[in-house]
Formats: sequence, structure tokens, C-alpha cells
Amino acid sequence: MYIIVKHIHLLLVAITLVLFNLRFWLKAAYPDRPIHRVLKIFPHLNDTLLLLTGLWVMHIAHWNPVGNAPWLGVKLLLLVVYILAGTWAIKSPPRSQRAWVGYGVAMLCIVSIMYLARFKPF
Repeated sequence: MYIIVKHIHLLLVAITLVLFNLRFWLKAAYPDRPIHRVLKIFPHLNDTLLLLTGLWVMHIAHWNPVGNAPWLGVKLLLLVVYILAGTWAIKSPPRSQRAWVGYGVAMLCIVSIMYLARFKPF
């Protein structure tokens, strides 16, 4: 069961990254066009499923972010920073320095989260 849920979780991670980048780059390329309604709603549905599968993996693996898996606690904090930075990047004026900083911080968080998930260093 763990492997199935883990692979679903990883698929949802990939979809989240594609959707975030698509929304950001569409806004940067076409600043005057509004983002399509589907691209505003679907990411929230996907991210909800991502969160649920993440909690399910935690349950199956018996990981506790404040106990036996401190790397998971750091991952969850980085997730909050990713959400804030991503929101800042998407809601900032297109091509502004704020948008690019938010995008850079969001991508740095994603790379850090992926590193922690892969190597579980502590």
C-alpha cells in the first residue's frame, strides 16, 4: 500500500510543479490576459489531494515530524514558505521584481523539499 500511495503522491507533486510554473509563466508572458478559470481552480484540488496523500504516507510509514522524522517537520515548514512565496509570485504584478523573488524562493523551497524527501538527512 505504501508504494501505491507514495507514487500517487509523487504524481501529484509533479502536477503541482507543472501547474505552478504554467500559471507563473503564462502571467509573465501575457500580463494583460487573465488566467483561465481552470488554472485557478484545479491547482487547489490537486494540492488538496497532495496534502491528503502526504498525510496518508505519514500514517502508513509511522512518521512523526516532531518525533522520529524531524526532516519531515522541516519539510512541512518549507511547504508553508512555498505556499506564501508562490502566492506572492502569482499575485504580484507580472515581470516585477517581487514576482521573480517570490518565484525564486518558491522554487528553492521545492528543491529543498525534494532533497529532504529523497535523502532524509536527519
